[in-house]
Amino acid sequence: MHRLLLILLSLSFNLSAANPPVESFDRMNAAFPDIEFVNPAGKESSLSDYKGKVLLVKLWATWCGVCRAKWSGHQALYDNIKNEPEVQLITLSVLEDPKVSQDWVKTQGFDVPLFENPIQDRGAVPVADGSYFFIKGTPMIFLVDKAGVLRKKAVGANQSITAADIRSLI
Repeated sequence: MHRLLLILLSLSFNLSAANPPVESFDRMNAAFPDIEFVNPAGKESSLSDYKGKVLLVKLWATWCGVCRAKWSGHQALYDNIKNEPEVQLITLSVLEDPKVSQDWVKTQGFDVPLFENPIQDRGAVPVADGSYFFIKGTPMIFLVDKAGVLRKKAVGANQSITAADIRSLI
């Protein structure tokens, strides 16, 4: 029995070394995962297609009350930065049909472009290398510099990223 426990612990350690924990995917000052999505023009894309730009990536959902409440602030931020050629805002709805989020945004009178994400079970966002980034809550906002490194993140109701934060990376 003792030997079986040691074998299981060893196997567990080896598997975790080969597959880093999902938390490592959104560590500050580390490379951000190359999330895949469909852009508003209908083309399959990933974050690496925007390398050389400052990226603001927002994960949200219409079923999230905090997300809906914060949407006017997201629209204001978009209006503030949309003419910055070195900035790309990528807004992805999660765990819902993209048509639901698109209809909600349109009904509310917002014009932030929405990207479609092939979200998997339990909020697993596909990454270009075949792995998954697991969503830890909504809304989640990530500020990624031109080299693809995560510089700031905001999760939930009490955190945000400002236009000044974004412009500091241009």
